[in-house]
Amino acid sequence: MAVSQSGGSAAGTGAVRKFPTGANYSQALQHPQLCFRDPDLKHGTVQQSLVVGLGPKAISGNFASVFSVTAPDGQRYALKCFTRDSTALTQRYLAISSALGGLDIGALSQPWSVGFEFLEEGVLVEGQWYPVVKMAWVQGTGLIGWLEGHVDDTVAVRALADRFLALVGDLDRAGIAHGDLQHGNILVASDGTLRLVDYDGMYVPALKGEKATENGHRNYQSPSRSAADYGPSMDRFSAWIIQLSLFAVAADPGLWRQLHDPQGEYLILSEADFTEPAMSLAWPMLLGHPDERVRAVATQVKKLLGKPCSALPALTPDAVSVPSPRSVPGSRKGRSASQRLAQALATTAGPSPSGVPAWMSGHIPAAAADPTGPVAALGPSTGFVGRRARDLVVAASALLTTSTPVALAVVSAPPDGYLPIAQGAALAVSAAAIGLGRRLRPEYRTAKARVGELRLRARELKGPAASHQSLAKEIRKLDDSAAKDAVASDRRLQSLQTELRDGLARITVELNRRTSQMQKALVALPAEEARRIAAALEPAIRAHIQDRLRRTSIQEARSLTNMGAKMVQALSDAGIRTAADFTGTGVTQNQTYLVGASGQWIRVPGIGAARATTLETWRRNLEQRARATAPTKVPSQIMAGIRNDFATRRRDLNTQVKQAETNAQQSRDALQKRTADERQRLATERQQRGVDVQRMRAELIQRQKRLAGAEAELARVKSELAQARAVTRRSLSIRRYVKLLATGG
Repeated sequence: MAVSQSGGSAAGTGAVRKFPTGANYSQALQHPQLCFRDPDLKHGTVQQSLVVGLGPKAISGNFASVFSVTAPDGQRYALKCFTRDSTALTQRYLAISSALGGLDIGALSQPWSVGFEFLEEGVLVEGQWYPVVKMAWVQGTGLIGWLEGHVDDTVAVRALADRFLALVGDLDRAGIAHGDLQHGNILVASDGTLRLVDYDGMYVPALKGEKATENGHRNYQSPSRSAADYGPSMDRFSAWIIQLSLFAVAADPGLWRQLHDPQGEYLILSEADFTEPAMSLAWPMLLGHPDERVRAVATQVKKLLGKPCSALPALTPDAVSVPSPRSVPGSRKGRSASQRLAQALATTAGPSPSGVPAWMSGHIPAAAADPTGPVAALGPSTGFVGRRARDLVVAASALLTTSTPVALAVVSAPPDGYLPIAQGAALAVSAAAIGLGRRLRPEYRTAKARVGELRLRARELKGPAASHQSLAKEIRKLDDSAAKDAVASDRRLQSLQTELRDGLARITVELNRRTSQMQKALVALPAEEARRIAAALEPAIRAHIQDRLRRTSIQEARSLTNMGAKMVQALSDAGIRTAADFTGTGVTQNQTYLVGASGQWIRVPGIGAARATTLETWRRNLEQRARATAPTKVPSQIMAGIRNDFATRRRDLNTQVKQAETNAQQSRDALQKRTADERQRLATERQQRGVDVQRMRAELIQRQKRLAGAEAELARVKSELAQARAVTRRSLSIRRYVKLLATGG
């Protein structure tokens, strides 16, 4: 960073002078080779307005216009051209340049400092040189624009809040204050780091004892800040405001949609929230927010509103070191408080190996989630035990039935084809007897009964599985409804902000309209009073003049040019004996007349145009001398009446103005109260909806828990049923029974 002093200012360094306007600069910059001495600027290209014919594009600020100039090597510069004189610009920029140039860049949290040159003879406008600041153009996005694009990326917003906190720490350790920390002077680079621009109001240690040249953006500054607060602590209020805004948006993106006005020059808090916190829509939402850090920082910031700037605490990591809210790993998209309330648990997952849905793990009793082994409850698993008398009967019957056809064939001569048919029938009867005997065995009856019970239980438990899916669908619908309600509530809260702003503007416009005529009347009263006094004095003046004219005999006119004793006598004979007997002259049909006191025309022989003019001039001079000695004061009684009359009128107008202002303030208060009441109503309804959603969701989840137990039971029953059938087929088969009949084991 450097300050170039290639020559003295044409007007004298430090002299207060009139600076060019933005339009003047724009006109001069159309010819950079003529208006610049700096080689980068002289041979550079000035960015033009998109509208053809408007010339170089300017960004207008508080007391400067900024132009973009690209040097031949491709380096782009921001050229700040001052539109009004700022005390000791050169000395200030020398000090700022020295302080920023002395920073250890490697020790900074991020490269927020931007290089610049102060060129005392920077630009030639209408024959005079004016200072400019040549600053490297910063590629970045303004804070509001960046938040608009990343509001739902809570991880990125929280990271930005941490970077801002680190930047404030850099400034504090260096004893530097920016002076105007606000969204327009904080740019976010492509890598997420921050850049500070506009160093006009910056404080560095070398400027100790100086006064501030500006008080910063009203939506970021304490209402108590003044030029005397110029020092290392003047950024503290705005730093807390920005940090709170970033914390709040990171914790709940819905706050941005509710509290930020797209047309407003602020994040989520504005000047009205500092000057009239009782009517603020933002403070109740921040102070009562579910996020602990938002509540804590909001409480701290609200306490700063009534404190002088010198007493504000520094913004440090320790000052905001409250536990961060637990976040869901891998989640980059933020949710508002109402959305988080509606999305308390994940949707149903598939069943785990134990038969319990994954989302229910840890929420149901171990017995339901981990059923006992199915084999233990299956009953006999070793087959038939011991041959009984009934089995002997079955065996004898089967043997007898099977051998009977053969015996008959031996002892008799049966017809052809008898033996195969008889033997087949005998085998069928024998098989039926064996089957009956098997079914009559207690082991088989127990196994069949167990299978029947398990089949019945499985049929009973099939319904809850479908019910579980239905409940999951209900929960999703409930979540969707809660999310839609939250969005609608956010929009309504934002519209309340807009209605409040527009309503206050309408009240102010109406107040100005109503008081404009009153103010004009008040301004006009002194002149009107003076005319009234003059009018009251005029009769006395006229009477005094007439008295002097009556006392002046016409004989005194003999000394006038062309007026002798004969002419004076003619005037006297015509009835004009004093200066009061005529008022002027007139001409008609080439005849000159004198105008009498009562307005009649008097023809005096010998009086022509020249003598008439002489007489008229003589009378006018007499009037002037008489007026010089006329009364200059209105009688006290009349003056008192005039003074009282105008005092009453002035008092009435002031009363009307005050009444209009009072009515306007009452309208503002009523509007703010209605807005606050509506906001409170919405907040109450929102909270109640949240409670209702929580309750309904809890009920649905409890029902799912119970159904989850049923699903686990169904899985266990199906497993036991399969095992019971397998045991029956394996240990209690016909083959095993025949073996029992044949061998007894």
